[in-house]
Amino acid sequence: MVRKVSRNSIAVTVLAGIVLVLFVATVAGLLYYRKMIKDLNEVQEEVYEEYTRLYAYIAEDPDSKLSKKIYKAFCEYARDNGCYVEMTGQNLSTNYSKADRINIAISSKVDGIILEGDNSEETRELIDKAWNNGIPVVTVLSDNKDSKRISFVGLNDYSVGAEYGKALAELRARDNKQPLTALILLDAEERNYDDMIHTAIIQEASGRYINLSSEKVNTSTPFASEEDVMNKLDALTSMPDVIICLNDRTTESVIQYIVDKNLVGKTTILGYSDTETILKAINKGSVYATVAIEANVLARQCVDALNEYNNNNAEYVSDYFVADYVLINHGNLDSYDPEGSNEGG
Repeated sequence: MVRKVSRNSIAVTVLAGIVLVLFVATVAGLLYYRKMIKDLNEVQEEVYEEYTRLYAYIAEDPDSKLSKKIYKAFCEYARDNGCYVEMTGQNLSTNYSKADRINIAISSKVDGIILEGDNSEETRELIDKAWNNGIPVVTVLSDNKDSKRISFVGLNDYSVGAEYGKALAELRARDNKQPLTALILLDAEERNYDDMIHTAIIQEASGRYINLSSEKVNTSTPFASEEDVMNKLDALTSMPDVIICLNDRTTESVIQYIVDKNLVGKTTILGYSDTETILKAINKGSVYATVAIEANVLARQCVDALNEYNNNNAEYVSDYFVADYVLINHGNLDSYDPEGSNEGG
C-alpha cells in the first residue's frame, strides 16, 4: 500500500530546511564577524617614514625612460640617507613646462632642487630665484654655468664623444675601400652636452676617412621623435653607414626605423642609454654600442651635494662632480646589469 504524503508535511520539511540553512549562515557570519573584529584589534597603527629633507628632481623630460631610471636611483639613495626626492611633472594630465615645474618647487619651499639644466636665460633666472629663496640647486647632465647653482653633476661629455669616435674608427677599420659615412642626430632642444659630444666626435674622427653630418631631431615626446626621425631619414639621398644618437628616444626611434626598412646589417647605430629595447638591439646586431649613465653614482653625487650644503650651510661643496658611464657592446652585454653598478668608462 503506497503512503500518501500530505502537502503540509512537504511544506514543513522545506521550511525546516530553510531555517537550518539560515541558522548555519547566521552562525558562520557571526564567527567571521568576530574574527574580523579580532584581526582589526590586532592591527598595529601604520608607521609612516619621516624625512628630514625634501628635494625636487626636475628633468627635461620627466616621462623618458632615462629620467625614470635616474629618479629611481635618486629615491633609493635618498631614502637611505634621511631625505626624499620627488620628481615634478611625471605622469600628469597637464603638461607643465620646465619653468613651471621649477616655480612649483620654489613655491613648495623644498630643501633643494636637482635640475637638468640648459643654457637659457630663463633657466638661469629661475635658478637664481631659487637661490634667493634659500633653495640650493644642483644641475645634472646639462649645466647653466652663469647661474647660482651650487654644483654641476654630469658626464665628461668630451670623453663620451671620444668613445663614439673610437667606435666609428673600429667600424671604419672593417672596410678600407671607401669612406665611412656617419650621421649624428642632435636634440632640437639646445643642450650644452650635445655640443661637447659633437665636437669630440668630430675631433676623434678627423683624419680617419670618415664623413660626418648632423641633423636635429624633435624629442619632446616618443611620437614626435619617431615621426621626426622617420622624416629626416626618409629625406636622405642615401643611408649613412652609422647613425649616432645622443638620447634614448632618438636611439629607440632609429632602431625601429632600421628594422622597419630592413636595414639591419647595412646601417648600424651608436646609441645612448640602456633601455631594454636598446640592449636587445645590441644582441640582435642593429646597435653596435651604446653609452649608459651610471645612475647610482649620479644619484649619490647629487644627493650628497645637497646634503653637504644643507649640513654645512653653504661653503664646502664641490663645484663639479664627474658622473660615470659605461660603454656597452656585444662583448660585455652578458655581464652588464642595468639595475646594478657597473664599471664606468
